[in-house]
Amino acid sequence: MKDQAVLFYAMKGVLYPVALSEEQSTMLQMLVKVFEPLPVVQSHPQGQAINLVMQVAKDE
Repeated sequence: MKDQAVLFYAMKGVLYPVALSEEQSTMLQMLVKVFEPLPVVQSHPQGQAINLVMQVAKDE
């Protein structure tokens, strides 16, 4: 997975990844450019990233 912004949803204190279509992901990357440079808090990782679209396709 390449380095890029991703979207999470916080529910009752737990972070859940939001699965985006390719078009939605592209739009998110364009929106994030408004906030450049994006401050990344590298000292607080939230876990291992997986590609949900590929995971769902593999599970079907």
